[in-house]
Amino acid sequence: MVKQEIPFFRQVFFFIAGIETAIRYQLPIYPAYLSWSISLILLILFIIISKQKKRYHHNWIPGILISILFFISGLTICLKHQEINYNTHFSKKAPKYLTVTVQDNPRTKGDIARFPVRIKHIIDTNNLQLPAKGNLLLAVKFDTLKKLNIKYGDQLLIRAKFSETEAPYNPAEFNYKKHLSFKRIYHQSFINTDEIISLNTNKGNPIIAFSLNFREKLVHQFKKHLENKNSQSVASTLILGDRSELDEEILTAYQKTGTLHILSVSGMHVAIVVLLLNFLFKPLEKNKLGRAVRLISMLILIWFYSLLTGLDPSILRAAVMLSFVLIARFIAVKTNTYNIIAATALFILMIDPFNIRNIGFQLSFLAVLGLIYYYPKLYHLLYFKNRFLDLVWQCAAVSIAAQITTTPLSLLYFHQFPVYFVVSNLFMALPSSVIMYLGFLFLFTGALPQLQTGIGWLLNHFIDWSNKGLIFIEKMPFSVIEKIWVTSYEALLLYLLLLSLIPKWKSKIIGMYLFTFLSILLTLSFSYRQIAFVKQQHTIFFSLRKNTAIAHIKGKSALLITDLDSTELTFKFSVKPYLDSCNIQKVIKINPHTYENENTYILDKQKLKIINHKSNHFHTDSSNWILLSGNKVYDLNKALKKSYTDLIIIDGRNKDYIVNKLQNQIKQTHLQYYNLKRNNALELKSYPDKTSF
Repeated sequence: MVKQEIPFFRQVFFFIAGIETAIRYQLPIYPAYLSWSISLILLILFIIISKQKKRYHHNWIPGILISILFFISGLTICLKHQEINYNTHFSKKAPKYLTVTVQDNPRTKGDIARFPVRIKHIIDTNNLQLPAKGNLLLAVKFDTLKKLNIKYGDQLLIRAKFSETEAPYNPAEFNYKKHLSFKRIYHQSFINTDEIISLNTNKGNPIIAFSLNFREKLVHQFKKHLENKNSQSVASTLILGDRSELDEEILTAYQKTGTLHILSVSGMHVAIVVLLLNFLFKPLEKNKLGRAVRLISMLILIWFYSLLTGLDPSILRAAVMLSFVLIARFIAVKTNTYNIIAATALFILMIDPFNIRNIGFQLSFLAVLGLIYYYPKLYHLLYFKNRFLDLVWQCAAVSIAAQITTTPLSLLYFHQFPVYFVVSNLFMALPSSVIMYLGFLFLFTGALPQLQTGIGWLLNHFIDWSNKGLIFIEKMPFSVIEKIWVTSYEALLLYLLLLSLIPKWKSKIIGMYLFTFLSILLTLSFSYRQIAFVKQQHTIFFSLRKNTAIAHIKGKSALLITDLDSTELTFKFSVKPYLDSCNIQKVIKINPHTYENENTYILDKQKLKIINHKSNHFHTDSSNWILLSGNKVYDLNKALKKSYTDLIIIDGRNKDYIVNKLQNQIKQTHLQYYNLKRNNALELKSYPDKTSF
């Protein structure tokens, strides 16, 4: 692979750098347009002058100009997609009502339905209708006894009461605000059904509307004929990309065994579809017309399946790549795999540059790069005459190759490593294909009820057997290494280490020196953080809506004062990630709300008092911190006469009006206080003689 063979592969990195620059920094778009135009003019002038004078001494100049053009193109396209910076964005106005179009079928949980909408118009206080842009995440509270008649493409008139999406209040918590921003959603709204007026239907993309409705009908077929609920959800997820009813236990089993990619409709699924289509259309290969019909038919069916499964970045990558490969083969053009990968990435990012921050997009491309580069090298390390053993080694080599290039990013995002990933992927290699083909056969035999019922019975039991097998592997000793927290810097070092091992350096000794240097940097970073974990000593008050959680951390141990159970979602999403990020190995848990009382805790040399009773009688003692957690308006003047404190903390368990009244009382005392309700968690550093923020 020489440098001249991979122009797209080299230039796409400059395009990505431009996108990242636009995401990280708020830049004006017009200077970007001007810079792009100047670079293009300079490139054209250089080419014209070089041809006229027939001098090509400075061939590096057009290369630099082309790289600059790719960088500015990425920058400009990304800036253009940032509608929040436009004056036409609905949040820049003061609307009374919004006219919106539903962008996806609602996902319901209890009596709340959530779905994204696209703003079309605003209606101001003067009842004037003005054009507007932007996306909004809408949460609608509805009566569960009545059907919610909202679907993709519906045009609605809603009351304009919206707010910015909330950033995480606790450290190491998932940043949902950032996640939504990459979908260009910056605001959310919570309304009731009586605040919605239906204006029209079928105003969305008719192709997307058809695919969503068709997928719903197919999912209903699985629900109707498969007895086991887990089998229904796995079939819907694996074949159709509908994860709405996937059981948490099953999802965890796939995550911890390193087989989650099987549930996420991606390249593997499209490849299985292509193999099936190749078999079906093989008779058409005999002449040019037949090959043309075969190509068009396969492209239509590949893209229809991609639309049907949601067109996520991972499946979009597979569909675009396969389309390029099929077209190139049809017109007999020699292609370079790395160029096809780069051209695919460029195509997807030009449509939506924020896909660069999509985890599925990142892992999908990294896995493909691993398969292309590492798989042939791994496969040729061992040779088996036995066909079965050779097939097993092929599957193992595929799994290892993909794992090599995705592990650093997986550690950064998911903080765990599946020890038995080779075993679990070998176990699921055949079943995943069988489930796919059985699933397609099941859906195609809808007109033959008895045959469909029989295939459904077989599919149900096959999925159930596969699920039980994965759960067994997950429950095996040491099946997963958890609490692996790497920084972005360390993940980058891991990838640079992989690059340093590629035997393409001009001198082997340069690669060896680079590998050694990077290994030292990585070791120093890991060692520094381990020393910091041993020396850490602080107390954190978590910001929760309806619960209390306080962690006093000393070294790798923690005293956790909370009324949360470890199985509750609030604990898993708001508390556990921080404890894991601090590498906590031992946790002692105390429930402060077992009884309504005043509870005092000695945290090294600091004294914490938690008041959660309903009376106005207080103990006579002093403390460093007082936490008000009783959801009651206390007489703080009376309380503070008996109990001196350095800091008063108001818990999120208190209702809003109680919080306001407590704050007003504290302000009169001129004492230092902190309100945890809808504010960031409070972290207090502990020292021998004092406490600091």
